[in-house]
Amino acid sequence: MEYLEYWKHRQILSKELCNKLFGNITEIYEFSKIFLNELELANNSVSQIARCFLNNHLRFIVYSTYCIHFQDSSVVLSEIMHSRPTVNIVRQRQKELGHRLPLSSYLVLPIQRILRYHLLLKKLAAYTSEDEADHALVTKAYNKMVLLAKIIDETKNKYEKGGRVKMMRSIINQWKNKSNVKLPNNCFELHAEGDLMIAGTKKKLHVILLNNMLLIAKEQKCGLLEYKAHISNRNIIVIENVKGNPLGFRLVSNDAETNYSFTFQASLMDDKLFWIKMLNDMKEDTSRLSKVGLAELMAEYFYLPKTIKLNNSKDLFKNSL
Repeated sequence: MEYLEYWKHRQILSKELCNKLFGNITEIYEFSKIFLNELELANNSVSQIARCFLNNHLRFIVYSTYCIHFQDSSVVLSEIMHSRPTVNIVRQRQKELGHRLPLSSYLVLPIQRILRYHLLLKKLAAYTSEDEADHALVTKAYNKMVLLAKIIDETKNKYEKGGRVKMMRSIINQWKNKSNVKLPNNCFELHAEGDLMIAGTKKKLHVILLNNMLLIAKEQKCGLLEYKAHISNRNIIVIENVKGNPLGFRLVSNDAETNYSFTFQASLMDDKLFWIKMLNDMKEDTSRLSKVGLAELMAEYFYLPKTIKLNNSKDLFKNSL
């Protein structure tokens, strides 16, 4: 807070930049003061400490917003630290406060704290007898905080995947503008992404499985992706086993125009099984899409209530308003 309030009042950094950098840290700070006071009043009573967590478990959601946007905050901080005027402002404030640790270390503290609370409660439960009423309370509090950590993690993953899908749309448009390749642009879900070796070589390709196609690219030294191929999901044939290569699998296009064929090799059997499962799941979705329609399939992706009857894609947007 020493950074945020100081810069806001003196307008050293713009309000927009401060909001991106610190997120909802003010809400976390206000809640933390209340929570700390309750813990102090518990006076080391195991049951009272457990009740502090149980009574406040919904309020901990403020951490979720912070965790979700932390990656954006890190990007802003990186830009600040690479600009001479702003990096001097940060270092000067750090010096004035007498902080040994850089600002980045303090920004990550809320995430570290919320993801460690369940470990604290687990240890507390280990020191109470299962016959005691305290143990049941602590266990209940522990389960609540474990659930919260999972919710934060899953929400963060969905947010990051959503950001990656937006980025992929931009990359697809760049590829379309640079070449005559015809790429569909109706992607709304990222199934899987990663690097795979071309079997029998040391060459590595970057593979991206979207809801509508499989993209194959090569990562350049500068980090940009260079288009190599794409296969529409309806045209992918997955050959799970390659003779003489237990970690290998083949992806073949049955499209007469492209006629692509790739034999990939995973580094571990778990990786191979993961890719095969994701590819088969995607093919199943594609098959169901042709039967139930786009609106119904998207309704499942975005968890619309089953009671909503969707007759066409227009209904999807009407019901989402």
